[in-house]
Amino acid sequence: MSVRSAAGGRLAWTVFVVAFVAAVVAVSWRAQGRSAAPPRLRVVATVPPQAWLVKRIGGDRVDVDVLLPPGASEHTYEPTPQQVARLADARLVVEVGHPALLFERRLLDAMLVREPQPLVVEMVPGGPSPSSSATHDHGNDPHVWLSPRAMRAAAPDVEAALERLDPAGASLYRANLRVTLADVDRLDAELRRALAGLPQRRFLVYHPAWGYFARDYGLQQVAIESDGKEPSPRRLVELVEEARRIGTRTVFVQRGEYDRPAQAIADELGAKVVALEPLAEDWPATLRRTAAALREAAGG
Repeated sequence: MSVRSAAGGRLAWTVFVVAFVAAVVAVSWRAQGRSAAPPRLRVVATVPPQAWLVKRIGGDRVDVDVLLPPGASEHTYEPTPQQVARLADARLVVEVGHPALLFERRLLDAMLVREPQPLVVEMVPGGPSPSSSATHDHGNDPHVWLSPRAMRAAAPDVEAALERLDPAGASLYRANLRVTLADVDRLDAELRRALAGLPQRRFLVYHPAWGYFARDYGLQQVAIESDGKEPSPRRLVELVEEARRIGTRTVFVQRGEYDRPAQAIADELGAKVVALEPLAEDWPATLRRTAAALREAAGG
């Protein structure tokens, strides 16, 4: 009896030792696998739609941080010292590059004092800044990313920067760029078809964020806000009269910025207020929702 117990104990101990050794070997193999995997390239995108572009091209070889947090205004946000510190080891910064976005300059001023300095890619506007019936901060529109034309123009620059920093990933980056450009072209064609037959080419917005989008598709935004300021009582009357002339049934606002003048105009017109989100990371979905909202507003 005791002999069987001892044998059983020795057997149990042997099984434990074998299992332990197997576990150690497995952990070692996993550790070796992790150490063999290339470290991800740290990238900072200043607005969420740019993160979409970097992730599409960089795939699993990039780790992307977005500077502008959800719900923050691209015009008033200021990065904290803690946030800048977290981004200190970024190798690449993808920014809009417009003077109205002061938080980008503050970030770069903090990052460019260190060595090595990160590469910086600015979005390409793809032509002159679009016109609007009201001016924007600094006289034009910084929301370049809402243009498929501009996003397509920026994509090769992002790919080239990733390839420069990580030559081993060149084949992946180039393949992903080809797919991304094809997807942007398909989206552009889809939006062009959706917006081609609108009976009304003008639309009323509170904040003039959609100038580049409007330019791409032969539309014109009529903005309530001018240079970041609410309209005067006289301007409100003019806007109501203009909106009546063009048959406006919808006033568009930026999500999270539901402003009283927009509601006042909507009430006067018997129109509805619809929120659009220009900063969502799912960039294709943003543009599709915008096109659908414009079609509905125009009765198309």
